[in-house]
Amino acid sequence: MKKYLFIIIALFFFVSCEKELDIDLPQPDAKLVVEGWIENGEYPVVIVTRNSSYFAPIDTNFLMDSLFITDALVVVSDGFENDTLQPMLDVGAYQNGAWPIFYYKGSKFKGVEHGQYSLYIEAEGEVITGNTDIPTRVAFDTLWWEAESGTGDSLGYIHAIITDNGSEKNYYRIFSKRLSRDYNFIPVMESIYDDIYFNGLSFEYEIMRGELNYEDEELFEDPEFGSYRKGDSVVVKLSAINKAHYDFWRTLEEDVMAGGNPFTNPVTIRHNVEGALGVFGGYGSTCDTIVIQ
Repeated sequence: MKKYLFIIIALFFFVSCEKELDIDLPQPDAKLVVEGWIENGEYPVVIVTRNSSYFAPIDTNFLMDSLFITDALVVVSDGFENDTLQPMLDVGAYQNGAWPIFYYKGSKFKGVEHGQYSLYIEAEGEVITGNTDIPTRVAFDTLWWEAESGTGDSLGYIHAIITDNGSEKNYYRIFSKRLSRDYNFIPVMESIYDDIYFNGLSFEYEIMRGELNYEDEELFEDPEFGSYRKGDSVVVKLSAINKAHYDFWRTLEEDVMAGGNPFTNPVTIRHNVEGALGVFGGYGSTCDTIVIQ
């Protein structure tokens, strides 16, 4: 009885000492965020949003009322013609959990190799500018799929061989899209790299499937996480980008991978637009399709 009485008293002591904490989380400074790109053979696309608190609720009302800016003036120029991009609501992206669901898209010219482009935005009293170019297109030498052990030969990664042009400095980004399963192209894991270690060489690259949201804990319980399965038809896109474009995605990926770990070095994201956070970049892209059998 004395033993149980001691436990009850101890529990009462701890409960009575509890204090309800009311933490006033600081709100971030209001800033505009831009993600814009132009790709060979495609019209320019620009997303304009507001930044938000890490703990802000994410739902449809928040996205359309608080995140996306739907009344901006967005102009992209190729040096010869100005294209005022029109707002687009992508219902299909919303229904498939894809990104983005709202963006501005051009209609007057498409991207070409070695083209030079400028961005001009007026939004909420701010002026945002940026510049980019589309580098020479690159392509995979070959693609194949290899099953991973322990998966019953049903899951695996795509492998690629790429030959780098040794006469110039090159930067790359890789995307993939599973036909009938992914709505848009998604950057693969570790999608961004330069040729510092393989300049002028042929090298093999293992492609692991990326996700739109790595903060979803259920992803890591998915047996297909990072893999492509037998029966998938996958379009893999290899894009050449310039250094400023590379620096943005490299530092952003480093920040995402750090995941707020206090033991990692802080990462400064290197934006390439003026007047806002974000990026405006060009892609010189080539797509290949692999049917996994």
